[in-house]
Amino acid sequence: MQQPQAKKLTDYGKPVSFPRGTSIYEADFMVNEPSVFLIIEGRVEVVKKYTPLQTEVFEYGKGDIFGMLEVYTGASRLTAASAVTDVEALAFDRASLERAMTANLNFAVQAIRVLSRMLRQVNARIKKLT
Repeated sequence: MQQPQAKKLTDYGKPVSFPRGTSIYEADFMVNEPSVFLIIEGRVEVVKKYTPLQTEVFEYGKGDIFGMLEVYTGASRLTAASAVTDVEALAFDRASLERAMTANLNFAVQAIRVLSRMLRQVNARIKKLT
């Protein structure tokens, strides 16, 4: 008996594109759907402002996931994201993200790595403040 073919990430995410310079989402805005993005091509800059003079900039490229943190906090966006180059991505809402993670172990591990990296950055930030 033949095994059913595994679903691809494209079966869960919606293809989207953002021209260079486009704002993908803004800080302090409520999380909209879709809310999480997997970059297929291009580069994205995510900016976290702590104060008017203090910001952190995160660069994401092909294969990276961004926009995930606020999906699980249920809060407004903590960061702003914009396309540094033309960007092709897969966009996920919370339900489709969780289905994709359940169906694709590599994608789930990648998402865990992103969340882990965020946690390390937050911890480093807290240490600087104390």
